Amino acid sequence: ENGVSVLCAEEHVQGPFLLTMCDHLLPQSAFEEMLKIHLNNDEVALLVDRDLGKFAHSDLEEATKVLVREGKVVQIGKNLSQYNGIDTGLFLCGESIFEALKKAQSDGDTTLSAGIRLLASEGRVRAVDGPGGPWFDIDDNRSIEKAEQQLLRELKKTTDGPISRYINRPLSLRITRYLINTPLTPNQLSFLSFLAALVAGAIFAVKGYAALVIGAVLAQFSSILDGCDGEVARLKYQTSEFGGWFDAVLDRYADAFVFLGLTIHLLWEGATLGPVMAGYFSVSGSLINSYTAHKYDDYLRNRLRGRAVTLRLGRDVRIFLIFLGALLNRVLATLVVLAVITNLENIRRIWVLYREWSKKKE
Repeated sequence: ENGVSVLCAEEHVQGPFLLTMCDHLLPQSAFEEMLKIHLNNDEVALLVDRDLGKFAHSDLEEATKVLVREGKVVQIGKNLSQYNGIDTGLFLCGESIFEALKKAQSDGDTTLSAGIRLLASEGRVRAVDGPGGPWFDIDDNRSIEKAEQQLLRELKKTTDGPISRYINRPLSLRITRYLINTPLTPNQLSFLSFLAALVAGAIFAVKGYAALVIGAVLAQFSSILDGCDGEVARLKYQTSEFGGWFDAVLDRYADAFVFLGLTIHLLWEGATLGPVMAGYFSVSGSLINSYTAHKYDDYLRNRLRGRAVTLRLGRDVRIFLIFLGALLNRVLATLVVLAVITNLENIRRIWVLYREWSKKKE
């Protein structure tokens, strides 16, 4: 029984500690909010979902129900006839939980709910409304599938560009479902994406249309794989400040190699100064486009407040244009287009952020 499992931890914890059911999947924000609570040592706080309307009848039958009055849990159990919340399985516990469980065990009940009922009868179980997002009690294959779908939906970003949203992200999520079961780390995936772009740039630098086709496919694959590192990091709770920075640095090098390969390809065809300048302005425009993305994306997130961006010129669009241009054997035209649109977008972002930050000074 789960009450016995909790008692096994008594010698290993001190002060308030989080306790959660291993088959419950909750958003990270739920844990963060529970840790902010100031809890007396003789209390327990339980995260309670009060939105009963979202539960199917079959889910309610299996759920542990809670009756809350004036912010306190007064009853808890699966067979309550009167209830106004569902136990999410996330507790912030003081050391009093152990004494309550021991007393319940001596009375012949070894469940966690029995210990909570004892504390609730003394008014020592605080109800915390939450969890502020979807959560799942994993009991069968259906609930596993629903939980997986929700996790994958949460990996999508509101700042995803059109290519990322409709092409790259659906494909990267399929790859990520496989990668999370491997020992590959997010940083290793970032490096693999970089290697794919590096090879694409090297192949672009070779004469002939076949090189353009192979390079195009590799460049687009690199762009898709570039989404997997962040997805795996969030699913495995391996996000880090270094990982985000490392990925951004490798992306800039990858872009430079791809543009260099395309420029060399034009040189093999007898290109003059014009194509070289197109290569220069396309790579510089792309690098500055990436450099401005951090502040500009912050601006978009604050402005849109959770709504998806309708159009954003980012790396996904740039690589996809290279993919199409190489397949169509229009390398020079592609570089010219990228040189124009990336630099115009950079100027637009500078103007937008200038106006935004000027308003804050007023």
